[in-house]
Amino acid sequence: MTLKSIQTAALRLPAQERGQLAAALLSSLESDDPSELETMWVEEADRRYRAYRAGRDKSVPAKESIASVRASLKR
Repeated sequence: MTLKSIQTAALRLPAQERGQLAAALLSSLESDDPSELETMWVEEADRRYRAYRAGRDKSVPAKESIASVRASLKR
């Protein structure tokens, strides 16, 4: 199973189950050392920024992004 196939399957779940999955995944990243988690977030933000600057990712206006999340939660 690939990350993409897992993501596709997860996005088909009802909103409540997606929330439960998200919580489980986030808790699996928790560490006894808060600085470790912060380091991981900084690295992820840096990776995303580099991808954006290289044209591999696009930006989405905040209003559009929030509307999309709200619409997905209503499903």
